[in-house]
Parts: sequence; structure tokens; C-alpha cells
Amino acid sequence: MELIDPDIAQLAAEELPDLRGAVDVVVHRMDDLYRFLHDNAVAWDGPVLHAAWYNCPEHEIAGASCIRGRRSPDGGRTWSPVEVIAADHDSKGTFYVPVAFCSHQTGLHAFVANMVGHDLVTQCEVYRRYEATGGWQSRGFIAHHFLPNCAPVRMANGNHLMAGRASENSEEKPAFPAVAISHGENLTAPWDVVRLCGHKLPLHPETTAWVNGSTVTAIVRGGPGRGPLVFTSDDDGRAWSNSHESNLPSADSKLYAGFLSTGQRYLVWNWPPDRETLVLGVSRPGEASLSAVWRIRHGFSHTLGIGPEWSYPCAVEYDGHLYVIYTSEKRHSVMTTFGLDCCTMSCS
Repeated sequence: MELIDPDIAQLAAEELPDLRGAVDVVVHRMDDLYRFLHDNAVAWDGPVLHAAWYNCPEHEIAGASCIRGRRSPDGGRTWSPVEVIAADHDSKGTFYVPVAFCSHQTGLHAFVANMVGHDLVTQCEVYRRYEATGGWQSRGFIAHHFLPNCAPVRMANGNHLMAGRASENSEEKPAFPAVAISHGENLTAPWDVVRLCGHKLPLHPETTAWVNGSTVTAIVRGGPGRGPLVFTSDDDGRAWSNSHESNLPSADSKLYAGFLSTGQRYLVWNWPPDRETLVLGVSRPGEASLSAVWRIRHGFSHTLGIGPEWSYPCAVEYDGHLYVIYTSEKRHSVMTTFGLDCCTMSCS
């Protein structure tokens, strides 16, 4: 399946153009308390920009894992002190990882997977931020055996679809690409978990999706030496086609998909061969395949003083700009912001 223009797919990372007019900022650097940081989320809630990630003391999902974040009142130029969204305060042995934000009419929500060990998922829990207290409160569990990979997207039928992956049983690795679907606007009520296929996929089948009317196109991380897989649904994510291999050049890492207000599809991911090149691809308005690609990050950044690894992106559009947040070296949270005119000129 052609997700990208075949001519662009042949290019090496060094041949791709840089994204011009972008502004970069380090949202959070590792600290003495938590030296591991990964898998960011970003959302606007009213005039405030929220960023979050999961932290571990030293190594990935070892010892402890909590969700922390910061807020910006000025579009990412300055940030609040770090706040805790979810943590194992009662020493129950719960690891919280990862987080997905949803800015909703009832307030900002954070969807967080619960684990009992590295990648051993139990449930997905939802937290809500309360402006009166400035804190986060759990509103309970919304799905069994589900791990969120992307922010929920509201569909035309009024339900929300959240791409991720699922396990067959509790305390197992989530080896099935999946989506969770809400029942209308009540985000704290139970969601339905729908697997995209009936068999497990190797390693980490992290999932992202384009929602276009009742048609959903899911893109699933393919694994080492294999490009992403594509599944499609024509009934709002309830039933899915067999998988198709795509022509998208991709390193073995998580991808993030969405639609711009211009009608263009966008995708943020790692161009091969590794995680040293993070790119943005966009389609022409109304078209299904990516027709232009730019480098967001490539190699070590002397300006930021970190790199050369950049991965696990998340993005949100606001006021004519796209805000892309991602990890550097599994240590730091970084954000790149740019106007939509940067990615429309070559696709008109």
C-alpha cells in the first residue's frame, strides 16, 4: 500500500530538506530523581499548553514509573514546575506508562496504562485535571488490557477512537494492534477495545490512525527490518481489513498520524535507518498518500546540546501552528513548533 510518493521513498535521510521556520525548545531535561524519560504527550486545554511523559529512576520501567508533566501559558516559551499526574504513592507495585492527553469539553483528560512489570499491562486508567485545585484525580478504569499510543480522536458518529495496542489477558505484553472506542462523549465510562487482527505481532505493534469520516486507516509499527503495516476500517473502527505492507520508509519506532485543519494528512516518524532522523510528511488536501517530507531533527543538536536520537513523537495543532513533542535519547523532552505554511507550499 502506498502511504508515500514512491520517488520520495527512495531518498536517503541526508537528501531530505530541513523544516524551515521551526522553533525548538527543551521542555524538560532529565534530573537527579528521574534519569529516564520517554513517550511524550501534548495538548492544548484552553490557552494553556500541556506536556507529559513517563519517568523512571534510571532504566525503562524498572524500580518505578510515573507520569509527570509541565504546563506553558505562552505557547512553549516558558514552563511551569514539574507536576505529577500519576504515581504509585501507595506502593502497590503499579507502573504508569505511557500517557495520552485529550482536551475535552469537560476538561483535560489523561489516559494512562497500568503495568505490573515491563510491558505487562493490566488496565487503562483515566485521570482528569481540575482547575480549581490545579491537580489530577483518577476517574477510574476505562479499558482492560489496553495501552494507549495516541490521543483520542472524535469521530463523525460522536464516539472517540484512541489508537494503541492490547494484550489477550491481564499482565501480558500488548502484542495486538488495537483501538479503544468510547460510547459518545462520556470519556470516563468504559470503552470498547477492538483488536485490528486475531494474531499477535512481533515486539511492539504501536498503532496510530487517520480518521476520515467513517473510514479509519491504522498504521502499525512493523519491527526491525520491516516497514509499517496498514489496516483499514469502513465502519468507525469496529471491523478491520487484513494487513497490508506499506511502502513507507521507516526505522523501528513509534509513528504519529493526524489531520491538519488544511485538510492534509500528516505523519511524524523516524526515517531509516535509525532514530537519528525524525521527519514530518504531509499529503495534498483530500489525498491519502504523503507527497512531501521534511526533517524535523537530524543527528546531534549543538543548539540544544542533546541528541542524536529523537523518537516517539506526538503532535497537536493550535492557532495555525503544529506542536510536535518527542524524546531525545530517552532522557529529555523536546518540542518543535512551526506554522502550517511551512508544510503547505510544496503541496498546493
